[in-house]
Amino acid sequence: MIIIINPLVPQLWNIFMIKKKLGKTNIHTTSLGFGGAPMGDLFEKLKEEDCFNTLKISYECGINIFDTSPLYGYGLSEHRLGNFLKSINRKDFYISTKVGRYLSPEKEENIDRGIFKGGLTFKPTLDYSYDGVLKSFEQSLLRLGLSQIDICLIHDVDRFNHGDQVEHYFKLAMEGAYKALNELKEQKVIKAIGVGVNEAEMCTRFAEEGEFDCMVLAGRYTLLEQGALDSFFPIVEKKNIGVILAGVFNSGILVKGVNENSTYDYGKIPDKIKSKYFEIDKICKEFNVPIAAAALQFCNANDLISTMILGMDRSTQVIQNLNFLNFKIEKEFWDKLKKFNLIDERSPTPN
Repeated sequence: MIIIINPLVPQLWNIFMIKKKLGKTNIHTTSLGFGGAPMGDLFEKLKEEDCFNTLKISYECGINIFDTSPLYGYGLSEHRLGNFLKSINRKDFYISTKVGRYLSPEKEENIDRGIFKGGLTFKPTLDYSYDGVLKSFEQSLLRLGLSQIDICLIHDVDRFNHGDQVEHYFKLAMEGAYKALNELKEQKVIKAIGVGVNEAEMCTRFAEEGEFDCMVLAGRYTLLEQGALDSFFPIVEKKNIGVILAGVFNSGILVKGVNENSTYDYGKIPDKIKSKYFEIDKICKEFNVPIAAAALQFCNANDLISTMILGMDRSTQVIQNLNFLNFKIEKEFWDKLKKFNLIDERSPTPN
């Protein structure tokens, strides 16, 4: 374990080092987790050595949960994570991956990589069936070099990915993927099962229809929006479902600010969100608080949240995020955000 000297405050708080129980499981995660999408060359191609070092620094800083998916670089993220994880003790980390797509070899020129700038020469096939999920899971084990997975998630069954077809895919997932993951859990090759989606409403749908250990929700409980409070968090509390947050910076706006390269949910920033961002940022400047620090600490203050998985592609980002999580913020700052209705009054805030 290395000692981090925080350049922002004279002392390093211990918030980050507190491990939280993931719902009703025996998994205890650190407040920050590692999001593996950048390891699949999200937005830019990365060097192998740099990826390994970023993962190494994350581990040495205490991060104990690493999240990935076959989708990220079409297998590249899982390969890179597997390459690193074999260098550390298996008891020291939790690995989370996803199902819903299996990979097949393909010629480079026939692969549409979307937002990934690099990756392996495979193409993904969307498949939430029982057999498709077993195939996807077995491929993930091989890429990761593991015989067991701690957390396995049904991936991307939401309107963001499927539009009006979402109910069709939801039915397929519950009839196929859900059954397959339950069997794998019974065989003790998976410790916890869940879903990973972009919408609180779909988390609620899954929670109502099945028995899940945890859920990854991206972008719907952040400093800029708290829609998860309405229907999802109440059922989380009732059924003791572990919550893992992704997209806590809303695809970067809460770190990079509003500029020509900024996005919101990887698209154009709505005017309403821009306006809210500037109002929050004005109060941040008044209290000399980095808005990214406020974003992390706001999410971390909710006891329903077990961990926040952050996409990090450089070692400096790991240290920066640790510093943001431990930056001292006065109670008056949070009181003012609530006073001006910039965060939902139901949201817990740091003491």
